[in-house]
Amino acid sequence: MNARALVVAVLACCAVAACDDAPQPKPDADATSGATAKPRSNLAVLPANMVAAVSAGKTASKISVHFALEALPTVGKSLPVSIAVVSHQPFTSVHATFESPETIAMVTGQNLDAVKDVKAEAVLSHKLLLQPRQEGVFLVTAAVETEGDEGTVTRIYSIPLIVHGADTAPKAAAPAAQSAPAG
Repeated sequence: MNARALVVAVLACCAVAACDDAPQPKPDADATSGATAKPRSNLAVLPANMVAAVSAGKTASKISVHFALEALPTVGKSLPVSIAVVSHQPFTSVHATFESPETIAMVTGQNLDAVKDVKAEAVLSHKLLLQPRQEGVFLVTAAVETEGDEGTVTRIYSIPLIVHGADTAPKAAAPAAQSAPAG
């Protein structure tokens, strides 16, 4: 039980560390008249179930990676993962490569082909299909390469997965057995 608590605590710390990476929207204000315009956010809109991948350093202010697991990670079961790569500034090109440890087979989605002329706050959608082979805590790595004003830059992001054993995965409650009528 202590090992699971430690794993959950480590993953929570990683998630909290990634929370500060998103750029803050600037409010519109007319400084000469003192009137404020209706607040407008230029941040990309993502589905509510997506969470930020953990970035290596503070690179998520330029581009960020978000993900949503579409099933419980369980040994022997397919795990679809929705990915959103969000550019927070314009780029000439964006390309991503995904890698998983040997204990998680990547069935499809190893590459997000290069997208040209990416606008600020553009959402690039991608899908991974994983096949966990072993119970434990693992990281899927995303290497996002951008071409822009800074030249070619590769940024690394981690997607944490807690894979449950087939026999320890939560199961749906079975319907209560009906007792035979007394007769």
